[in-house]
Amino acid sequence: MKSKLHAVAMICCTLSYAMAGTSAIGTASARGDMRVDGYTVKGDATLFNGTVVETGQNSAALRVGTGVEVKLGTESRGTLYQDRLVLQQGASELKTSSPFQVDANGLHVTSAMPNASGVVAVNNGILEVAALTGAFKVTNGRGYLLASIPSGSSEAFGAPQPAPVQSNPPVKMTLFGDLVSVDGHYYLNLPTPDLGVVYELSGGNLSGMVGKRITITGFADLNAKATGKASYVIDVTTAQEIPVETQNSHKKLIGGILLGAGAAGLAGGLFAANSGGTPASR
Repeated sequence: MKSKLHAVAMICCTLSYAMAGTSAIGTASARGDMRVDGYTVKGDATLFNGTVVETGQNSAALRVGTGVEVKLGTESRGTLYQDRLVLQQGASELKTSSPFQVDANGLHVTSAMPNASGVVAVNNGILEVAALTGAFKVTNGRGYLLASIPSGSSEAFGAPQPAPVQSNPPVKMTLFGDLVSVDGHYYLNLPTPDLGVVYELSGGNLSGMVGKRITITGFADLNAKATGKASYVIDVTTAQEIPVETQNSHKKLIGGILLGAGAAGLAGGLFAANSGGTPASR
């Protein structure tokens, strides 16, 4: 009798784990066909951890839990999890009021503040990230912050290259923040609350930019010891002041090119195919 009860308990336990492992995490909808885990679906579909969604001529709206909405652009492919989207191809537009991450090309894109929206796209091996509202941050597999992207700006990242054989290889970074000088040292204070990071800067012509908001590109010197409250030292290769009028319009100058319209342009047209046609039945 005991052995039978034990067997029943084991079966119930197994079923509980199986049901927990297949709990729905959200829904997908498209005005037309999409492929879900290899099957063609028209209209709506239920999403689980690890569900693969592919689009053709129609985009798809993915909703995860509460506060996360992802639009998967046309000709796109991604694997959805409770806390992240792994984008293998195409483009995604993210709107989130809760923590969520988009992984692509070995990099991780997350919002740096609540209620941010942005576009993450993979195009010919290049990762493009545009912040439409709020700010976003991009980190690599080791957790290093590669870029902070303010509202109205965009950045592009090539496929990660094999790291040199050394204990602390250089890490290229593109950041924006407020430049301060203390006791002869220069520090970049990142303005977005969720980042809350300070870096020490070396090199570059920084003396005339103290007290201003700037954008810098450089390499993190992981072997150098930072002073004050700085996380680590960045060897600056280029530094440029962000004009006040550009800050007010939520745009950014990078390498002499005014960005902002480009961020919206990256989103434009990607999701237009979902704007017409007959709504999916429910």
